[in-house]
Amino acid sequence: MRIGTLPALVDLLFLIIHEIFYLSTHGIQLNNHMRYHVGIGCSFGASEHSVHEVLAKKLDAQFINLSHVGLGNFFMLTELSFWIGANQDKIKDTTFSIGCSGIYRNDMITRWDHEKERALSWTNWRADREDDARGRAINGGHTVKHLPDNVDLILDHTVRFLIHVQAIQNLLDSHGCRYVMYNAIDNHVPKTNFSLKHAARVAVFEKNISKKNFYSMEYSQCQFIGEKKLFKDPTPASVKRKILNWPTDDNQFAVRDAHPSEDGDRQWAELLWDHCQKHQIL
Repeated sequence: MRIGTLPALVDLLFLIIHEIFYLSTHGIQLNNHMRYHVGIGCSFGASEHSVHEVLAKKLDAQFINLSHVGLGNFFMLTELSFWIGANQDKIKDTTFSIGCSGIYRNDMITRWDHEKERALSWTNWRADREDDARGRAINGGHTVKHLPDNVDLILDHTVRFLIHVQAIQNLLDSHGCRYVMYNAIDNHVPKTNFSLKHAARVAVFEKNISKKNFYSMEYSQCQFIGEKKLFKDPTPASVKRKILNWPTDDNQFAVRDAHPSEDGDRQWAELLWDHCQKHQIL
């Protein structure tokens, strides 16, 4: 055997291993003759029930969940890019739902390589955490301290969010994918928070986003379940929990667990489904 063939053999071996472990998402071997629905989001999508799963059932599709607790929108862009690249033969049979996470969650890739369901291992820091011991203990704080002092965190993270949404849409559109996006967390920042010049520039970035494929840029599932009181655990929260859980990038509710109940996921999924049917996007 010529030495020059070794890199090709290594690549082939890697692809075989990858087919076994990654493409058999969650231990289920994918079948080329059926439909798939890939859902990705933060903790709103990673629980025992989710909007993504409801949509998969409506589509009579095998559900593939790439969601991860606590992570943000760069994570979603990266993992979607990898999944699409690794599953080119399945794209025409796959739909996607993306529940956007909080704008202040900054995702970073770790050195660990033990992931099976996802391409990479992740951590993050949060720009909305105070720079104190408590903030450092729950991600963030120490990172914010070392940012340049002229950074406008709200403007910066608003623009980053809009660019991440554009990038996800461009990725999916370029591969002819059918998809719907929505805010799981409340990501809308009123333009009154910015100077007139910056507000005008934010409006330009927003124009680049397909509203047909994004259900309500100014509304979120988090707001919806708060209005409807569809919490996973509506028991009033203790004062201690309120203090420890502040500040955060999602809406604060005085309950033990403000994640969606099963009915909260189902009702929000119905709104998404109606939007998808109206625009014929899934």
